[in-house]
Amino acid sequence: MSTYTITFQSRETLPDRLEAIARELDLTPEQLIKRFISAGMAKLESNIGPSVPGETLEDFLVKNGVWKPENSQ
Repeated sequence: MSTYTITFQSRETLPDRLEAIARELDLTPEQLIKRFISAGMAKLESNIGPSVPGETLEDFLVKNGVWKPENSQ
């Protein structure tokens, strides 16, 4: 599992705003940040084309680049 650390200066208000919005949505700040990253990546990758069918849900996710194949980790 990959982990990234984001650091803010003590005077920045973004962490407080993230926490407040996460509370309103009943999420953790980490869950909200992951949603933001996922939405941003989806916009960047929106021209990939139609999805490829899979035999199972896991196969579908692997074929469409959402998951890595189980043996590649």
